Amino acid sequence: MTAAAELLAIGAAAARIGVAASTLRTWERRYGLAPTGRSAGGHRRYTGEDLALLERMHALTLAGRTPARAALEALRHDDPDDDPGVGAPDDEGEQDAGGPPSARTGGPGGRVLAVPGAGPRVQGLARAASRLDVDAAAEIIEEALAADGVVTTYDTLLRPVLVAAGEAWARTGTGIEVEHLFAEAAVEALRHHRRSLRGRLGAGPPVLLACAPRDHHVIPLHVLSAALAERGVRTRVLGSRVPPPALAAAVTRTGARAVFVWAQVPSSALASVPAAVPARRPPVRLVVGGPGWAAVALPERAVVVTSLADAVGALSD
Repeated sequence: MTAAAELLAIGAAAARIGVAASTLRTWERRYGLAPTGRSAGGHRRYTGEDLALLERMHALTLAGRTPARAALEALRHDDPDDDPGVGAPDDEGEQDAGGPPSARTGGPGGRVLAVPGAGPRVQGLARAASRLDVDAAAEIIEEALAADGVVTTYDTLLRPVLVAAGEAWARTGTGIEVEHLFAEAAVEALRHHRRSLRGRLGAGPPVLLACAPRDHHVIPLHVLSAALAERGVRTRVLGSRVPPPALAAAVTRTGARAVFVWAQVPSSALASVPAAVPARRPPVRLVVGGPGWAAVALPERAVVVTSLADAVGALSD
């Protein structure tokens, strides 16, 4: 019997499998894949045996089965070493094409991103992103944000998957759709988390968050916005490719007390950014981050940060 400490709530079980919690509820309602455990309050609790069944169901759907067929095969399966992708009939009675299991690892969404040594939540998020399942990916991220906060979630969950997606694209030249999907899911989850914190936000001028004039990497802006919201700091996200005149206008119109500019890639346009922040009393704090700034001669007033925690500290004082 599984010890109580090993029982997983539905959110943790979904993250372990790499699907949304709503998917587990659907599988339970439609196909009878219900957890065998319950908490003292009657909430779902998944045992190790339950997770093995759900993993089997998940593997079969990735191999091309319809959910109904996958549930039937998962429930009658007795051999844990049997390969779900070889020799089992699909709904039309045809045989799978076979081939090495590694060729089918990612199913319809492509191969699963490789995140060696990562924990179950990271692996689950990598699987969801590889399947192009934006809802499952966003739900996994939202649950992590609620449980662990932005800085920890970024460092231990988002960044490993982002790095894996970038490395996969650099290595193979394919999979950019996975990176784009992951960005969409991350931004959606971070916006949801920030909205949940509106009651904590203090009064006063906001902090403006912008990408450099030729930069489109907006995830750092949304991560920082959500992390600052946890500190009660109001922000405005200006988004990608913000020209210096537009940055200057936004500072004037909002009365911003600080500006953060992210630069992922080097560009000659970066040199004109600091001068776009208007001089006034009290001065507008200028904080910059990202590898693109490495070769730029910055004014003394500019603060360069190299981590999310540093950026939060520099902008929440």
